[in-house]
Amino acid sequence: MADIVETAARKVFDRYDIDGDGLVTADEYRRVVAELEGSEITQSQAQELIDSLDTDGDRQMSFEEFWAAMNA
Repeated sequence: MADIVETAARKVFDRYDIDGDGLVTADEYRRVVAELEGSEITQSQAQELIDSLDTDGDRQMSFEEFWAAMNA
């Protein structure tokens, strides 16, 4: 069951990782939110969300950071 949930989480993460480099930037997050929700968030709002999940200080979100936040 956990593998199914992690696979689903990976699909969500991959949707936000537009360039496929394994990291989600604030710009990628902002662009996907605009596309999926039809609403705009600012670059600083997107960065604030990324920073809240970023544990290694690179100002980007890895899958591991995303997964850890989902399991917190």
